Amino acid sequence: MRQVEFAFVSQHLNGQADCEFHQPHHVVMVYRHGRVHAKEYDVEGMSGRRVETPTAGSTWVLPAEHRGAALARGNSEAHYCQLTVPTTALGANPVQPTVGPDPLLHALVQRIHDISGRTDVAARLLHESLTETVRLHLQDQYTPCTAVQIIDSPKRLDQAAVAALREYLEDSLDSTISLRALAQLANIPINRFAQAFNEAFHTTPHQYVITQRISRARTLLTTTSLTITEISAAVGFSTPSHFATTFKDRVGVTPTQYRQYT
Repeated sequence: MRQVEFAFVSQHLNGQADCEFHQPHHVVMVYRHGRVHAKEYDVEGMSGRRVETPTAGSTWVLPAEHRGAALARGNSEAHYCQLTVPTTALGANPVQPTVGPDPLLHALVQRIHDISGRTDVAARLLHESLTETVRLHLQDQYTPCTAVQIIDSPKRLDQAAVAALREYLEDSLDSTISLRALAQLANIPINRFAQAFNEAFHTTPHQYVITQRISRARTLLTTTSLTITEISAAVGFSTPSHFATTFKDRVGVTPTQYRQYT
């Protein structure tokens, strides 16, 4: 089993900068320090955009084979640790896509950074120990526990729940949509919700939201004079480039070409 790998990176922000990921391994980004005014995330599996002002320990967990994009705004240096986590490192349970604070992971990453330039035996042993602690923490924190089952909760979405979800998603395409909020709306445990949603809608929550966002974008492109950037924000994409890439994947042409041809 390959170990977790750590890369300490710095990013100079001159207004804003964006990045996209789609990797065969899990990616974990830990914000170490800097002055980022705001950061927007669009993560497959979270069914929505997340906006935050990063603080030390702000963490973005992107599971393997999931698409993710982030847009940072600021005018200074931002310092991160990017963790490359092999899919075999965290066990068989799926990794939960997450954006949020993780002070323990931040402390572990900072300690690894402190000893990264040392080559003595003590530093090497400490690095191995800290790496294993990080792996166990990620496994415990970001892979859902399947041992606990809630017997009295429904396993399927009834017609009322389906209607409520459709209305909620229609009204929330330009904002953050979390699986937890959807599961609570449907009164189904979050570890059962994805399967229940798939059975009712014949697609995943993420794919359903993307389909609805692209559908609304097509309407806005042909019925309004909004710019591509404005439409991107109006349908909930974190960056215009992520919007353009996703639109072309779904429709076959870029948003600009679609507007020209229709």
